[in-house]
Amino acid sequence: MRLAIIGAGAIGRIHAHNVTAHPEARLAVVCDSIPDAAESLATEFGSIAVQSVEEALGRNLDGAIIASSTASHGEVAAACIVAGVPFLCEKPLASDRSAALQIVASARQAGLVAAIAFNRRFDAGYAGIKAAVSAGEIGRVEAVLVTSRTASPPSVEFTRTSGGLFGEKGAHFYDLARWITGEHPVEVFAMGSVLVNSSFADIGEIDTAMVTMRMPSGALCQFDFSWRSAYGQDERVEVNGSLGMLQTFQEPVGRFLRSKSGGQSQDGLMPTWHERFAPTYADELHAFVGAIRSGDSSGLPSLEDGLAAQQIADAARESVQFARPVRLNGPLD
Repeated sequence: MRLAIIGAGAIGRIHAHNVTAHPEARLAVVCDSIPDAAESLATEFGSIAVQSVEEALGRNLDGAIIASSTASHGEVAAACIVAGVPFLCEKPLASDRSAALQIVASARQAGLVAAIAFNRRFDAGYAGIKAAVSAGEIGRVEAVLVTSRTASPPSVEFTRTSGGLFGEKGAHFYDLARWITGEHPVEVFAMGSVLVNSSFADIGEIDTAMVTMRMPSGALCQFDFSWRSAYGQDERVEVNGSLGMLQTFQEPVGRFLRSKSGGQSQDGLMPTWHERFAPTYADELHAFVGAIRSGDSSGLPSLEDGLAAQQIADAARESVQFARPVRLNGPLD
């Protein structure tokens, strides 16, 4: 299966590695507007480098992975639809809601396999919680609590165009909450501060936040976000229900516990999000390849899921700006 990577940055490199390692896929082309970046990644993985998206999509592809800059996602996704090339797009789908809505409608009309790269759905712990909730193991869901604190914060320059804390980080976790509960929120309230890097204030962004969502059932979701975690990558999810509770656990780097007269200790947490979730990218790719072969993308997060997360991120920003809750309709309304 001939696949293209659009975008030769850090995420593009992750996808290139997994495509090359996949037994049913081949990295046919690497595309990046920066020639040196495209050439470097293509050379590393034995592929062809191009600078034009149109040239990449014209190379008899079976699929494309959009890992380019955030601002370009909508343009690249629209080009994939015109070319009839199935695609997996890193979030967000587009820079603004109207463009994203048009892409969703166009992909649906074309009957094209298209998905958003919410790789955390492929984490065994999160998938297990989803399955347990769906099976009714903890009864009616009453609360979802999410902590996500990043050990290696992004640069201010990256944050300027990436979607910020609410979009770049938050999108994955709004999606998890919607996926686990099977509900879309009706209300969002958020508070934010600049505590990690004062330069975030210069670009109108925050680096620390609390977000609360109310679901139609009345269940509440609380998100604790920070671009700082001095002790290692910290990501936890708890789902409380009428009959019990489900929790994920942090996996430490150390494989044993030290017990001495001064107390007990263990080596720290995983130092980066990529180390923690590296397997999920491979599993996500496997699902994408299977969807292209079968024409059935139901096992992948949909473009509508991406639009929903984008809507929630926008609502969180609005809530911080005006210091009030924001009511939501459905993502396509």
